[in-house]
Amino acid sequence: MSDVRAITILFADISGSTRLFETRGDVEARSLCSQVLNALTLITKKNSGGVVKTIGDEIMATFPTPKDALFAAVEMQKRVAGDLMWSRDHIGIRIGLHHGDALLEADGDVYGDAVNTAARMAQLAKREQIVTTSSTVAEVSNASSFRIRSLGEAMVKGKLAPVDIVDLLWQEDTSNVTMV
Repeated sequence: MSDVRAITILFADISGSTRLFETRGDVEARSLCSQVLNALTLITKKNSGGVVKTIGDEIMATFPTPKDALFAAVEMQKRVAGDLMWSRDHIGIRIGLHHGDALLEADGDVYGDAVNTAARMAQLAKREQIVTTSSTVAEVSNASSFRIRSLGEAMVKGKLAPVDIVDLLWQEDTSNVTMV
């Protein structure tokens, strides 16, 4: 039986994994990717989310609220960027997410326009970036706890009208710090 409800879908993709397989070999690269995906899974669960599936070097997760997903996305980026071993191997992630109505299947899979939009946001994101729709951020009651930057409108495959997208800034703001 299927259920339609508002949910936040997040895709996180390991950036640099192709190079990793080339330089480290299949077994070691797969082990590193598994470590990253396991870390992302733990963060998902910690933030009230659930992993729908992993697809190669990508994770698809759902969250009950956009706020849960935004906090998880920031924590994911900080976790990956903060690991010295992963940094040494130039491992990073790109994240896209979107909140909207989705069809939840009995087997745990999720379908619909919101899923497609979230996947497109992940495709638009660059390494170490979190991209979402402005409508997702608008769903958060206290959005001031997040720093966002408008990326303008983008034509998204499968959508008739352009989508207003934003960059969720997760790195510490050091613009007022003097480096010595």
